Amino acid sequence: MVHAAEVGYSYDGVEYWPIYASKTPLWGDSDYERDRVRNWFVEFSQQYGGAIPQGAWAHTFRKIAWPITHAVLPRYLQVQLARMLSDYRTSWPSLLDDPAALGTRLHAWSRHYSDRLEKFCQNTEIVGRLAVALLITDEHADTPLIESTALARIVESLNSERQSRRWLSEARRSASSIRTHNFRPPEGRSDPDRLHTPRQGGNDPQLQLREDAGGVWRAFAILPDLKPLQHAMPQLYEALRNSRAVVAGARQEIPTGGLLYATPPTELTRWPAPPQPFLQLRRASDGVNLLLAEQCRITRGPWWVFRQRPGTPAGEVKGKFVRPGASYCIVGDQTLSPPTVDWCVKVEIALEGMSAYVLSVPATLSEADSSALLEAGISVVSDVRVRPVGVVAGRWDGDGVAEWLSGEPVLIAIHAEHSPKKLGLRINGDPYFLDWPEGESDLFLSLAELASGTHEIVVTVDPNGENLKTEGSLLAIIRDSDVHNEAGLAGEGIRLRSFPAQPSLPELWDGRALLEIDGPSDTAAEFALSLRDGSGAQLAIHRQSLRLPVTSSDWQRIVSRLREQPQIARHYDAADTAELAISKAGVGFATIRCERGFHGLRWVLSTRHRDYGYVARLIDRTDGDTVEVVFYPVERPLSGQPQPADQEFSGPPRGGLLVASNDQDRAAQIVPPDVNQMIGIGHATPSIPTAQKSLVECTRLMKGHQLWKSAQLPAHPFGVRERRRVLDSISGALVGLLTPGKWASFESQIATQAAADVDLDRAQALVGGSLAHRAAAEAIANHLWEWDTPALLIEGFSEAAGALISSSGMPNILEGARFLLQLASSPSELLEWETAERNEYLRAVMTNPVLVRAARFAVLGTVEEVAGGVG
Repeated sequence: MVHAAEVGYSYDGVEYWPIYASKTPLWGDSDYERDRVRNWFVEFSQQYGGAIPQGAWAHTFRKIAWPITHAVLPRYLQVQLARMLSDYRTSWPSLLDDPAALGTRLHAWSRHYSDRLEKFCQNTEIVGRLAVALLITDEHADTPLIESTALARIVESLNSERQSRRWLSEARRSASSIRTHNFRPPEGRSDPDRLHTPRQGGNDPQLQLREDAGGVWRAFAILPDLKPLQHAMPQLYEALRNSRAVVAGARQEIPTGGLLYATPPTELTRWPAPPQPFLQLRRASDGVNLLLAEQCRITRGPWWVFRQRPGTPAGEVKGKFVRPGASYCIVGDQTLSPPTVDWCVKVEIALEGMSAYVLSVPATLSEADSSALLEAGISVVSDVRVRPVGVVAGRWDGDGVAEWLSGEPVLIAIHAEHSPKKLGLRINGDPYFLDWPEGESDLFLSLAELASGTHEIVVTVDPNGENLKTEGSLLAIIRDSDVHNEAGLAGEGIRLRSFPAQPSLPELWDGRALLEIDGPSDTAAEFALSLRDGSGAQLAIHRQSLRLPVTSSDWQRIVSRLREQPQIARHYDAADTAELAISKAGVGFATIRCERGFHGLRWVLSTRHRDYGYVARLIDRTDGDTVEVVFYPVERPLSGQPQPADQEFSGPPRGGLLVASNDQDRAAQIVPPDVNQMIGIGHATPSIPTAQKSLVECTRLMKGHQLWKSAQLPAHPFGVRERRRVLDSISGALVGLLTPGKWASFESQIATQAAADVDLDRAQALVGGSLAHRAAAEAIANHLWEWDTPALLIEGFSEAAGALISSSGMPNILEGARFLLQLASSPSELLEWETAERNEYLRAVMTNPVLVRAARFAVLGTVEEVAGGVG
C-alpha cells in the first residue's frame, strides 16, 4: 500500500497503472491485480482509519483514487495548489480554523485553474487539511492535520521551484497576518459574538429606470454575477453553468451560463413583485431553483424608489428613503395612491399594471410633506448619513449600498447634524449600543470579521438620551476576490464571455460553446489561438485580426474557419488545452483557457497510413464496470451496431458515430469518412425510419439528435459536414413524422439540397391552405430578412404566427414560438424542458401540424447561424 501511494505521489495526471507497472518488477497488470491494490487501501481505512476518497472523481476512478488520495498531493498538482493559495490569500478570514470549510472553498476556486486540480480538490477534507497545514504549520513540527514527514516532503518539493516557493511564501505571510489581526474581536467590545450573514449575499439584482427620448420610463435589471455562490452551493453552480435562466417580468431569456458573467441590462415588461422568484433555471430541480430564489431577490414594495442623477440611469434606493433637494422616481402598483404632495408628478412607464411618479423633493420639507411620504412607506433622511471611508470601497452607490473585497478593512462613518447622546446599531439583526463622542458630528467604526455576504447595518440615534429613532442604513457587501478575471471586467477595454462558462476544449471545437467579445466599436484587434499538450508545450498557434465587437453569431463563423486551418487541425487530437487571447494595444486584452479535461473514457483517432481512412482506439481509465461500445453508421444513424471494446475500430468509408459507455461515464466520437473512397462511392442519404406518431417516438428522435450533436468532433472538416447532414436528417424526420403528406414529401426532397437551393416559395405554399394559415406564412415570408439573431427570430415568429399558436391551446405565445423553432431546427434542445411542459406543447403540435410547417418554413428561410438551434 505504501508503494502504491508512493507511485501516486509521482502520478502525472494521465495514466497511473503504466507508472505503477514500470516501478513494480514482475507485476502483471490485470483487473484482478488492480482490485488487490484497491482492497489493501479499503482494509487499511477499515482497520486504521485511513482516508476514504471523496467526490465524483473518486466515484468514477474507484481504484486509482485510493493510492492518489493517500499520496496527499501528487507532484504535478503542487505548483498549481501553491498558486491558488497565493491568488486567494485575502479570502481566508474565519476559514483557517475550519479545514473542512476551507477545503470546500478551495474546490470552488480550483474551477478557475486546471481540470485535474479541480478533480483533486473534490476530496475537500484532504485538501482543506493540507492547505491549513501548509499555511500555518512549520513543516518540521507535529500537527494533527498532516503527518509531519509528509508535510515536510511537500514543502521541500514546493521550495525547490522558484515560482512555487514565492507563491507559498506569500500565502503563508498572509495567513500569519490573518491569524494575528482578524481572529479576535477588539478588546473592550461589549458584544463578543462574531458578525454573521443570513445569506451568501451580493447577489441581488440592481434595478434601474431609464427615460427614453419619448419621455417614457423603462425598467431594467442588472443581473448579478453568481460565480461567488459556487463555493457554498456547488450544485447550484453546476445548474447555472448548464441552464438557461428566466427573469421574472422579462421577455428575454438569459443564455446558458450567462449568470456567471456580467451581462447587459435586461429590460422588464412586467414588475417582478415578491414573492414571485426573480430568477429561475430551465433545467434545474425545484430544490436548486428554491436556492436561487433565496439568493437573488428584489426588495419589497409597496413603492420602489429610484434616485435620478444627470446623465445616468435612475438607480434603486434600497432603503426606500429620499433626501431633501434631490429628485426621485417611484414605482408602484397602479391601484396605489401616490404621496399627497404638490411635487409628485405622474409619468408614463412601460410596465404592465404599474404606475410611476417623479418626486422633485424641495430643499426644505414641511411636517405635512414628511408625514405624507411616511404614510406611503417612504422615509426622509436629513440628519443622519452612513457612508464608507478609509480604503476605497469597490462600489458605493451614494444611497446605502457599498461593497468591499474579502480581507479589506470595512470602515464606515456616521454623520449626525446634531450631536446625539447614544448610537444604536443593528448588524444583521444583532444589537450594539455606543456612546456618541461628545461634541463630535462624526463617528467612525471599523467592522471586523465581516464574512463574505450581504450585511444590513441599521443606524439609530438618540438626540435627547430618551429613545432611539431610526435614521439611516447601509448594505455592506463583502465579496471574495476573484483573481482569475482573464475574461475582462466591466470597465475594461475588452471583455470576453463564453456560454457555457469555462467551456471545455471539445465544446469550443464543436461549436457548442459560444463566445462574445465586447470592445470599442469597429476596432481591429488581434486574436490568437494556441494549442498545447499535457506538459504545456505549444503545438500550434494561429493569429488573425478580428473586428470588434464579436457576437455569438460572428463566433460561429469564426470557429468554423478555425477548424479548417491546417496547422490547427493537424494538432487538435493531440492537444490538451487551447488558449484564446484577444488584445488591442492601448485598449486591453482578455484570455480564456479551454481544457480537454480528464475523462474516464476517451477515443483517440488516427489515420491508416497504407489504405487511408481512420481507426479509433478507446482509452479506459474508469476502473469501473464493463464498457459497451456501439457504432452508428452515417447511413443508419439511429441503428447501433455493437463493437468489441478492447480492439481498435476501423472506420467505414462514410464514417459514423462511436459511443463507449459504462455506469459512470460515456464517450461519443464522430468518426470522419475516408475522403478517397467517398469519391468513388458517393454520399448516402441518412435513413431515419420512424414509428407511429407519439410522444415516445418524438422523444426517441430527440435523444438520437442529442447523441450525434453532443459527440466530439475530429480535426476533420468532412466529419463536421457528415454530422451536419445526420442532424438535419433527424430534424427532417421528426418534422415529417409530425406533418405527414405533402410536407413530409417536401422534406425528403430537400434532404440532399444545400440550404441556398431550398425552394422557399414552395415551402410557403405548403404551410397551409386556410386564410389564417396563408396569412401566417405571408407574415413569416415578409420578415425573414429581418430575423438575423435568435432573439429576433423568436420574437418575430411569435408575432407572425401568434394567432396560430394561441388557437392551438399553447399556454404562452412566446414560449410556444421558442418551442416550435427548437423543434424545427435542433430538437435535442427540447430535452432541456421539463417533461410535463414539453409533452404539453408536443400534444398541441400533434393536433395542429400547421405549427410545425410554419416553424420549419421560418427555419429554412433564415441563415444557419441563426436557425441552427435557437437555444
